[in-house]
Amino acid sequence: MQRFITYVTLLLLLFTSNVRLYAQDNDSIPSEDFVIASVLIASPGEEIYSTLGHACIRLQCPTHNLDYVFSSESEDATKKVILFFAGRLKMRTAAIPTTEYLSQYSKEGRGVIEYILNLPIKTKQRLWQQMDERLEEPNEPYDFLNRGCAQSVLQWLEDAIGTDSLQYGTWGEKWNRSRKEIACDNVESPWGRSFLYCFFDGKARTETLSNMRKVIVPAELIEVLQHAKAYGKPLLSKEGTTIVKQTKTIEYSWFTPLILAILILIVAIINLRLHLPVVRYGIITMAMLLGALIHYLVILSDLCCTEFNWLLVPLSPLPLLLWRWKKKALPVFIAANIIWCIGMIPLIKIAVDWEMIAFTLALTTTYIETFNKNKKLN
Repeated sequence: MQRFITYVTLLLLLFTSNVRLYAQDNDSIPSEDFVIASVLIASPGEEIYSTLGHACIRLQCPTHNLDYVFSSESEDATKKVILFFAGRLKMRTAAIPTTEYLSQYSKEGRGVIEYILNLPIKTKQRLWQQMDERLEEPNEPYDFLNRGCAQSVLQWLEDAIGTDSLQYGTWGEKWNRSRKEIACDNVESPWGRSFLYCFFDGKARTETLSNMRKVIVPAELIEVLQHAKAYGKPLLSKEGTTIVKQTKTIEYSWFTPLILAILILIVAIINLRLHLPVVRYGIITMAMLLGALIHYLVILSDLCCTEFNWLLVPLSPLPLLLWRWKKKALPVFIAANIIWCIGMIPLIKIAVDWEMIAFTLALTTTYIETFNKNKKLN
């Protein structure tokens, strides 16, 4: 990697010298396609971290047979789950040979579309120099909202072009949403969407950010770039070209989080008559474990956008801590959960999703069953 950085730096310095040396001889100035810059957009994958797709920058210098993808990459969250929830994963800018990058997506059956950037040669040179410098920057904490792939690409382009020379088009009504809404609306996987709704809130629901900071989805990044201008000209020179054909269609299971939550609710209702301890304590255990994880994220974790969570109320550990006095405590928690469910209805698809309401009702029903059982015993 160090040899690559050095080689590219020397090449760019040589190119800069050539431009200055032959400024009076137009025939000696490298053509605009001496460096080809483009944005690559990969289709969504099956893993939770890839459900939004991926965006990166491709830079080519055909004269010197250089062709690299510059991408914001993180450590594999599936192999470091504990570090992910602790907010200790790292991310960095990586330079990957384009053939290697495209080969990986081809093996996964995911498509890749290329959009050529309509930029002057000096700007493309500056972009390459800046990307080269970013390769030596230290790793940063994983932050998929503030330093995710779409945000990174947009920031890289702004740095190379300059905010005064980059003009965005009209921002539509959809940009009035929070980043949490934008992300969840673009996730097709029911389990991936539920994961985002359940664990991420806090700064993810801040709506006072600039629209540029809300560009976190690769597909919407392209929409923004298609309406943007650099130096008074369209930023993208033409429509996208498919360079890797999508060969795998993702089929999502009928068994969604909502169906699971409804089944748990039905079982809890049936248990109002059966009074089975395994059902009672099974539901309470699920709630306490999920609540423990959410409390950990809010109080101790450094993971982005976990500063607050509405599920802190229904999944509070207080019922377990006050279990000895459940006869007096449970009515309070039953009332609190019912009020919470009613209050959350206007925030469905904004802060919570239906499966969270259904599971809270199942937990509340279990509290009612426990209270009634205890009342009969006394």
